[in-house]
Amino acid sequence: MANRRTTILGVVAGIVVVGGAGVVVLTHHHLAAVTGPVSTTPVTPQNRSTSPAAGGPTSAPLTAPVQGKIASAFGWQYSGALNEWYYNPGITIAAAKGHPVHAGWAGTVTQITHEPHMGLTVTLNDGDGFETVYGHLGQADVKVGEAVRQGQVVGTVGGASLYSRDAGAHVDFQVYHGAKATNPMNYLHPSS
Repeated sequence: MANRRTTILGVVAGIVVVGGAGVVVLTHHHLAAVTGPVSTTPVTPQNRSTSPAAGGPTSAPLTAPVQGKIASAFGWQYSGALNEWYYNPGITIAAAKGHPVHAGWAGTVTQITHEPHMGLTVTLNDGDGFETVYGHLGQADVKVGEAVRQGQVVGTVGGASLYSRDAGAHVDFQVYHGAKATNPMNYLHPSS
């Protein structure tokens, strides 16, 4: 019996495109609506956290870490340079090399690593089960364990890494709720 292989070719307008054995099949993949859990309750001294590192969507809207153009959106993307589909668990913001990268929410620095696909990376635990990740930094201006205010500089924009899907200087910005990547655009303040 022949070895049959099925490959997900991509997601187009919410439809999963699957191919294999010379056949292309279109199947609908239902996705739950994603909404940003931005609180509509005004923040008062009584309901605001007293922790200086507390952050997350219940205390302040997310702000963009750097001004620039979104080079890659959240979700499935096609790289013509690499001729492949890939999943972007955040957004990629093209920005000038060396420009400051700011914390989108207040939080505590949990790790600073050097990842093959994201270069120098800073991760903040923002409270309320949220983490923000800032990748492709030129330098980190914070230390593990440091409490960071919203808008504080965490590093600078660096260049692309060896395995980058986007050329040129940029920041990979990711928001996780628990272990699940969520679209940062759902939480960004409208003025960002």
